[in-house]
Amino acid sequence: MNSIQRILQLAKRDFTQRLRSKAFVFSMLLIVGLVLIAGPIIAAASGGDEISVIALVGDQPAGSDQAIQQQAGLLNVDIELRHLPDLASAETALSDGDVAMVVNGTSELVFDKEAAPQLAAVVSGGIATAQRQINAAEMGLSASEVGSLLAPVQYTERTLEPANSEKDNARQLAAFVALMLLYISILIFGQFVMMGVMEEKQSRVVEVVLSRVKPTEVLTGKVLGIGLLGLIQVVAVGAALVFTVSTAHLANLDFSGIGLPLLGSLVLWYLLGYAFYSFMYGALGSTISRQEDMQGVAMLPVLMILPGFFLGQMALLEPDATLARIASFIPIWSPMVMATRSTAGDVPVWEVAVAIALIVATTILLVRLGGRIYRGAILQTGKKTKLRTAWRSANH
Repeated sequence: MNSIQRILQLAKRDFTQRLRSKAFVFSMLLIVGLVLIAGPIIAAASGGDEISVIALVGDQPAGSDQAIQQQAGLLNVDIELRHLPDLASAETALSDGDVAMVVNGTSELVFDKEAAPQLAAVVSGGIATAQRQINAAEMGLSASEVGSLLAPVQYTERTLEPANSEKDNARQLAAFVALMLLYISILIFGQFVMMGVMEEKQSRVVEVVLSRVKPTEVLTGKVLGIGLLGLIQVVAVGAALVFTVSTAHLANLDFSGIGLPLLGSLVLWYLLGYAFYSFMYGALGSTISRQEDMQGVAMLPVLMILPGFFLGQMALLEPDATLARIASFIPIWSPMVMATRSTAGDVPVWEVAVAIALIVATTILLVRLGGRIYRGAILQTGKKTKLRTAWRSANH
């Protein structure tokens, strides 16, 4: 049996042991189930009524306020009318989010980023009704006067800033969900590797295994076996997310462009991030043989990955920001930052390729370093083994 066959055999052993765990199966089914029912729950919750504040400036026909409220009632829209002194103050309130729309006299409707057709219909219908009432009082009912009475009020529409498309909003939401899933999965399954290494060292099972295979083969097999288990969970949860968002029908969100490409990107960056951190977790796990020491040792990878999580959140809002671009090339953070950037925005292919090449090269180096520490520490029982001691012991 050659080295690859031994590694695969060890990977199969770790995979089946974890897969048979009722806790793992139950937790995965629970997570997938919660994700599948999240869409209908969110869609139902987002259907609640909101009161839209409409600012009025300039001169409108007499009775416009009452007519607009009546029109809102007909269209089942809750509104609040607010009179402001001038257009400048109204646009400031609009930019600050204090009002949803500005009615400038009888000629213009002003929105912040996106036009609101329903509110526009409420205002134009109400002012048209008020105008018809004035016309009816001042005119007879000749044919020309009827035409004037029924003439609709015409408005032009503009926005203060370019609007985000529904697809852009959906991509930002998908990027946030992918960031959370990557962060949690890498930490959970990386710690599974650490726990497995520690348990085998504590029970001395590893001593029997090492009588037949090399230490680096044991570590690599464990990383592969547990990584495959994590991959199954990521794919299952990712597929459930794609299904949920495609059936949720959330307002102002278009998920038509999200599907297999997002899931494929999520799988790729999970594999790269997991491979990088799992060898680190495995090497650190070989230095301890007690459960009490695990929490302190596990903090090092957490402290390394945590800034990447926050940088990924930054990349959600500004995928092309200088700090986000730099962070997406740094291997300890690139699995989350580059995954977020490529989902939320349009990242050049060469940047993705460079980020992948860097993390692959760094992971290969880490495999060598982690394997050496594992080899030097795995047979040392008792108190925690220092990294320097483990490094030196690997020479013997």
